[in-house]
Amino acid sequence: MFQLSYDHIDKSVVFTKISLKKELEVTFSNLGASVFEISFSDNRNNMENILMAPPKDIWLNNRTFAGSIVGPLAGRYEVGQTTLEKNRPPIHFHGCSDGWDKVVWDQSITENDDSVTVSFSHSTIDYEALVIYIIDRNYNLTMEILVNPKVTTYLNPTNHMYFNLNGSAFVPVTNHLFKLDSASIFHEENGLIKSADPLNVSEHFDFQILSKLASLPTFHGINHTYQLYKDYSGVLRHPTNGRQITFKTSLPSVVIYTFNVAQENYSHNNKLYPVYSGITFETQYPANNLELVKFGQTHPYHSRTNYSFSIIDEKK
Repeated sequence: MFQLSYDHIDKSVVFTKISLKKELEVTFSNLGASVFEISFSDNRNNMENILMAPPKDIWLNNRTFAGSIVGPLAGRYEVGQTTLEKNRPPIHFHGCSDGWDKVVWDQSITENDDSVTVSFSHSTIDYEALVIYIIDRNYNLTMEILVNPKVTTYLNPTNHMYFNLNGSAFVPVTNHLFKLDSASIFHEENGLIKSADPLNVSEHFDFQILSKLASLPTFHGINHTYQLYKDYSGVLRHPTNGRQITFKTSLPSVVIYTFNVAQENYSHNNKLYPVYSGITFETQYPANNLELVKFGQTHPYHSRTNYSFSIIDEKK
């Protein structure tokens, strides 16, 4: 049922591809404990990559966070008198200058009849971290992050996958449908969350029912932290090719970003991927309170996010 193949870049970095029935292929890398590529069939049996990332050579040499585990502390934080690095002065940004996306993790693989588990581990003097990805025969990709701190540690990791169900990063996600179980959003100023409590979501950013993303250009895209409710979940759907992703998470919030600015590293054959060519679901704690993300020996970190891939009838 599952087929595995490997691409060794050098003595340390490896890409591992796991294929399921020629309908779903997920490529992992131990650099950044990453999901580098997801190829998924559509309703016409076309297998195409649905993640937006730089080409492999650029991705390897210019860390862009795409598909990687961002940590230990994802997001933007005012760190005050703590020892946290101000790597984007005056704030701490996305895990510091030597964050988890730049680490070559130790990798192990466990296979059985119903699933394949890819585990990545990384240890420091402060903590032991484990990222577990499980692909099962029902086309689910489950991500668990577990961290056992040895000392008091700030932890708020996430994955930074950009999804694009078109199968081409040159076609923006403005033709997608999107639903998010959230009625509230955190107020931000200059990229920092300034509200202790979320506010009611405005009309532009309300996706409680399945809605078109065609209006993204009218409000310059989404780059916001939503507080989740109900099942802590969301849906991304392509209106014609049938591809759909449903995500559910144990975490209380999600950062939604729609690639609102074209970036030099995201290109192919010297042609930049356009604005709105991907959308992220960065499940995490809201980055507004360091006390909220303080963990220790008696309070380890654990989160679980599930991505379910399906093909729906285009007439629905």
